[in-house]
Amino acid sequence: MHTFDFTDLFLFLGISQGIFLAITIHVVQNKNKIANRVLSLLLILSSILLTGKFMYSFDAKNEWFFRIAVFMDAMIFILGPFLYMYCRRLIFNETPAFKIHYLYFVPFLGMCLYYIWTLTYTHQELIAMGRAGKLLVPFFTIETCGLAFNYYFCYRSYILIKTYERQEKKNLSYSQHVIAFLKVVLVVITVFFTMWLISYVSAYFLRAYLPYINYNTTWIAFPIFIYVIGFFSLKQPSIFRVPIAKKDRQKNKERVDGPELERLKNDLQKLMVEEKIYLNHKLTLIDMAQQLNTSSNNVSWLLNNIHESSFYDFINHYRVQEFINKVERGEHQNHTLLALSLDSGFNSKSTFNKAFKIVMNETPSNYIKKMRVI
Repeated sequence: MHTFDFTDLFLFLGISQGIFLAITIHVVQNKNKIANRVLSLLLILSSILLTGKFMYSFDAKNEWFFRIAVFMDAMIFILGPFLYMYCRRLIFNETPAFKIHYLYFVPFLGMCLYYIWTLTYTHQELIAMGRAGKLLVPFFTIETCGLAFNYYFCYRSYILIKTYERQEKKNLSYSQHVIAFLKVVLVVITVFFTMWLISYVSAYFLRAYLPYINYNTTWIAFPIFIYVIGFFSLKQPSIFRVPIAKKDRQKNKERVDGPELERLKNDLQKLMVEEKIYLNHKLTLIDMAQQLNTSSNNVSWLLNNIHESSFYDFINHYRVQEFINKVERGEHQNHTLLALSLDSGFNSKSTFNKAFKIVMNETPSNYIKKMRVI
């Protein structure tokens, strides 16, 4: 009988932590609920996966533990799609909310069929078949599909983030830190799958078993990392979800001209110069459209075609100019540059520095030094 060791303790704590987080997210976190429902399910699935590893690690000779562990491996075909759905629900506004297509469950069902097939043999027969190499083809097929399936959803998630970055500039006047976080998540998960790929190539083609980089370590590390996402979500601010990208043929659908175009141009000038709506650091395209009494598509068309600018760049150009005006009045002598940037409508130092460099082609501090020389 296997004694309870550090690995078992680690897995047991991981299982209990996943269940705790899945419940806590609903109780404590009232923001981003649509995405957090999927995250709770991901945490539960991760706990189930770790449960299988825990039971097999605790007593590999136990028939029921062995069979449960085999079934738990089917979860690898669900985690990838659900992680993609979490990312999509977190950053995009879709009605109805995005759901996983039933075709995404085909590999999972295939794994379930394989599991049912193993039930036709006794535990001893399966072990004998494994030693004789008769299970090599099923294992190879399942692992190959698992790798390809999860790499596919990593790629889909990467495209999702790129799409969001384009849409963010069209709809928001500020940057959200969630994208930086999701990029880190994607990189780490890709590293996990690459570790799995290395062990896969080593086992099937080089006939060598790596002690630390292998299938089991990958699928212990992956759920633990899902818990990190869970902890992050407890402190996560409310995310402004942008509309999903529309097809190109819809771009000119709400084009304006004539008197309506002149009205929008004049009203926009009034909003920016007289009312200074850009001082609202949470300003969105929808906010501007409401104040102009028109649709967000019309405002987007106006900015793209008349001002030749995205919403993000248009608003931040005015914010940079507001900051420059404050510096020219000498306000930087009594206030920090960060304070002045926040008073100018920026929501963070990083967004301010990036926008200033784009508009003025130099950093704020260098700009002020040149002013002193003049």
